[in-house]
Amino acid sequence: MNQLAFVLGYALPALGAAVGIGIIGAGALNAFGRNPEKLPDIRTLMILGIVFADSLAFIGIIVAIISKFLA
Repeated sequence: MNQLAFVLGYALPALGAAVGIGIIGAGALNAFGRNPEKLPDIRTLMILGIVFADSLAFIGIIVAIISKFLA
């Protein structure tokens, strides 16, 4: 049971980050399609959003690893 909790704690943040990055990418491509001259601004905001989504995934993975070794 402890192993299942670790796997879920490890996989769910990664899955959430992957879905979030996909949504961010789709939104950035949509914005670029509507307004091509704003490419540098859109790219900057897209990279910033991806960094925030990945940081939440890293925090979730670190919490899963810490909880495995403390439990």
